[in-house]
Amino acid sequence: MQFIEGLASTPAACQTYRQAYVRGFRENVAALAAQNADAQDQAQKRLSDSRLKLVDEGLTEADCLRPYCIIEPLQNGRLDTWCGYRLDADEGEDLYQWLDWETVQAGMKRSQRG
Repeated sequence: MQFIEGLASTPAACQTYRQAYVRGFRENVAALAAQNADAQDQAQKRLSDSRLKLVDEGLTEADCLRPYCIIEPLQNGRLDTWCGYRLDADEGEDLYQWLDWETVQAGMKRSQRG
């Protein structure tokens, strides 16, 4: 919960950037799977635009913690995505624990409602 509260306290431009990053990544992977170059270009442009908005706010990508996003190959050449955050594990034998994007987003909404 402390991690989510920390994300929620970052500038609003960072949250907008993170959302655009995840959406752009997912759109790009879907375009790759469909072999749609126009859709790939559009996804890349959205990501570029989100970076420019950060600059307009006086921020850089490094100022905003963003999730890891990976491509998951599926059967029959299909592709899927997974996005989330890697945190140091605070218990057990694992070095890290992973929080998926949707879980973090839901936690941020709950923390904003108070």
